[in-house]
Amino acid sequence: MWLADPLRTRCLRTRFTRSARRSPTAIVVVDLNGDVDARLRAAFTQVLRRCAPPSSHQVRLSASGFALLLPEINTPDAAYEVAGRLAASLGPILLDGRLVTLAAAIGVAATPPAGLSHDALLDRATRAMQKAKSQGPDTRWAIWQDAPPAPSETGRAA
Repeated sequence: MWLADPLRTRCLRTRFTRSARRSPTAIVVVDLNGDVDARLRAAFTQVLRRCAPPSSHQVRLSASGFALLLPEINTPDAAYEVAGRLAASLGPILLDGRLVTLAAAIGVAATPPAGLSHDALLDRATRAMQKAKSQGPDTRWAIWQDAPPAPSETGRAA
């Protein structure tokens, strides 16, 4: 389902809250690279709809930014597979008779049932996307990973 601009983050938060209480949930954040116009957004939207599972919810966050809510995923790996499919589907496209590269930075974050809040998960997915974007203009994706515990937190001597 594609949500209208005025309701985008509020609807995403509501849908997240409903699904996250009872099942693992993930958010994929995508930021298109380059000059993004309406035609490029439309081309990307078609790719996103092909790659997203039927139970997902897509939201346009900005002129070049999108979020994909993946409710009821079985494992975080299922979210990573969606991000991988999305990344693999991007590349050169024919747009108005010109070959244009459709590329993006993609970030993924997942949480167990009743785990993180919407804002925390969206923030982690956004930070993973920023990490992917910092690695260059080609399509890249990154997974949010919590920092490993410090040796003193694991009970091991430093």
